[in-house]
Order: sequence, then structure tokens, then C-alpha cells
Amino acid sequence: MFRLLAGYLPFVLVNLALDFYVIRHGLLAKPNLSPLNRRRWRWGFLVLMGSIYGGMPLLAWMGWEERSAFFRNTVQTTVLALLAFKVWALPWLLLEDGHRGLTSLWRRFRPAPSGESAEGMSRGAFLSRLGFLVGAVPLLGLGGAAVSGSAYRYRVHRHTLRLKDLPGSFRGKRLVQISDLHTGSLDDAEGVRRGLQMVLDLQPDLVVFTGDLVNTQADEVGPWMEMLKLIKAPMGVYSVLGNHDYGDYRSWPDEQAKTRNFEQMVQVHKDLGWQLLRNEAVQIKGENGEFLELIGCENWGRRSGFGKRYGNLTQAMEGLSTTAPKILLTHDPSHFDLEVLGKHPSIVLTLCGHTHGMQMGIDIPGRWRWSPASWVYPHWAGHYEFGDQQLYVNRGFGFVGFRGRLGIYPEITCLELA
Repeated sequence: MFRLLAGYLPFVLVNLALDFYVIRHGLLAKPNLSPLNRRRWRWGFLVLMGSIYGGMPLLAWMGWEERSAFFRNTVQTTVLALLAFKVWALPWLLLEDGHRGLTSLWRRFRPAPSGESAEGMSRGAFLSRLGFLVGAVPLLGLGGAAVSGSAYRYRVHRHTLRLKDLPGSFRGKRLVQISDLHTGSLDDAEGVRRGLQMVLDLQPDLVVFTGDLVNTQADEVGPWMEMLKLIKAPMGVYSVLGNHDYGDYRSWPDEQAKTRNFEQMVQVHKDLGWQLLRNEAVQIKGENGEFLELIGCENWGRRSGFGKRYGNLTQAMEGLSTTAPKILLTHDPSHFDLEVLGKHPSIVLTLCGHTHGMQMGIDIPGRWRWSPASWVYPHWAGHYEFGDQQLYVNRGFGFVGFRGRLGIYPEITCLELA
């Protein structure tokens, strides 16, 4: 609990500073308010922010994980939307302060003619109002996405991949990838059922899951087990773990409790009928003795904030054939960038998830693709090709934090091998 509060304190301090700055400009944008209404405006805003910042640690103390998914999603989305409002408004408010400061400095050396002061104030009020108008764009966008059901508007992304040295009996086979279910966030059973039916309708030959089955603990998957058990394929269903699957993002009473949670997570994959690959590989057999090798790595990422490095690619590739083409399942695309590309040419295809495309951005197939995720990950969504090595980053089936998708919709990937 103490560690949680220590990590939460900087977030609160930064937001309070932004709150005071925003409220000051809110009052400047309304110069005709009476003193009484100014006080009401100021205290109302501060009470709202205080309730949010004070209520979140209180909820954590009372058992945040025990709250309903819908409630947690609503709180997290509200905080994110308000933060986005302040961040987008900030440049314009700073510009207004810069204008005001330069005007004041100029008038110190050159007195203004009568009436210019009022003009300067109206110009400053205009910039403040413009800042609030700009800030309202992400506020309304995120809010609209959260209530519109965008988190369950699944899209099927189809690609034909030509893999080097692929055995003939695998040509035309359908590999379907899902990733980042985040079952602890899911709160619409009908929406999830519809998405999983879309997976089955693709009639996959092989299904792979590339990590983050839960948010913080294994029992989050409980309400969704029966639905997920329906996912089957003739060549099997294979899975790996993501950074959220290790229980690293919550405080446990002791290390034994965390260990029991992880053991439960491993058992969940068995109960689903998914073969969990933990730094190991399997042969996927075709016809006439042909095969390809499927490698599964545990979580390995560049950024320490996304969990420990559990993955060991060297261990996973021990004893593999030197000639058979290999497909790697790993959660974080930075693993491909730093450990696979150019170093293991026999890995002809790497499948990842993790980024969610930041759940917001612009995604026009074949034309333009952009997301804030690109500031962190060079390869954050879709198909990438580097000579004989290819990478596919799934945009995620579920969501975490923000209950919605703004421009980047949840994905089911269908790859036809060629």
C-alpha cells in the first residue's frame, strides 16, 4: 500500500499544479464574474479534483480489484479524459501568459494609450477561451469513445505473408492471432462473445495468443473461461505471457501469494486448452513429414516500466532445426527490434502485441497510420518487413485504463501463409 501511494503522489502533485493553473485561466476567461461566483467556480473545481485524487487511493485501500470492471473503467477513463483536457489546453494557456508578460514588460518602458489595457485583457481572455476549446476536443473525443462501445468494435485485419522456405503443405493455411485480452477490464459479455465468434468464423488452422490475458491477477479471467474455451483450431492454440500476466502490478501479502497467483495463471492456460510456451518451442506438423517451428518467449521488453525481463530466446531455441522456418511469439515488439532482427535470420515471422496502438490515433488502411504509441515503439501496429524477416504487431483485443478506442479499433489478425 505504501509503495502504491508513493508512486501515486507525483501524479497527484503534477495534476494539482495543472488544476490550479487551469482554474486561474478559467477565471481570466470570464472577467465579468462576480466575486461570489468566482469563489463558487474555484471551490467547485477543487472539490471535484480533490474527490478524484483522494478517492482513488481510498478505493485502492478498500480493494480496487474487487470493484466492478465497469466502475474501474469509468474512474480511469474520467481521470484520463480530464488529464488530456489539461494537457491539450496547456500550450494555449502558456501562450496567453507569455503574451500577458511581454505586454506588461513593454508597457513598463512605453506607457499604453488610453483604452489599450482593456484590449489587451480581451486578447488574453480570447487565448484562454481558445485553450479551453482546444482542450475540449480530446475530452469529448475520449468521453464519446468510452460511451459509444468502441472498445468492442472488432476489426479483422487480413494479410497474405510470403515466408521464406515455408513448406508447401503450410501454404494457404490460416494463422489467426489475438492478443491483449485484458479480461479484468472487459465489461460487455455480448461484445466479447461477438468478437470471439468473429475469430471462429475465420476457420483458422492455427490460433496464437500473444500475451496479457489479465490486468493484475489470474482470477480476472474466471467469468470469461467458457467463452474462451470455444477457441480451437486443427493445428492447436498456442500462447505466451505478457507483462500483465505475472502479477507484478499489484501488492501481494507475501511472495507466496504472488507465486500462487502465477501458478493459477499457468493452470488457466491449460484449462482453456491453450499450450503455453515458456521459453520453449514446438513443431507444427504439416503433410509429408513437413514442419515449421513455433517458438514462444516469456515477456521481454526494452522498457523496465513494463515488467521484468522473463524471456530467454537462447533457451527457447535450444535444439531446434537449423533449416526449418521459425515463427516467434513474444509479447513486446521491442524484443524483435533488439534481440531478433538481424540476429536470428531463421525466425522468418515474429508476432507481438502489447502496444494496443495506444487505443487512440489515426488508422487508415493503406494510407496513413499514426498513434502516440509511435513515440515509444518504432513498430507499434500492423505488418513490417525487413528482407526475409517479418513482424506483425496486433492492436489488441481488449483494453486497459481507457474504456474505449479512438481511431485504433480492437483487432483480430488473420494471416494467410504463402
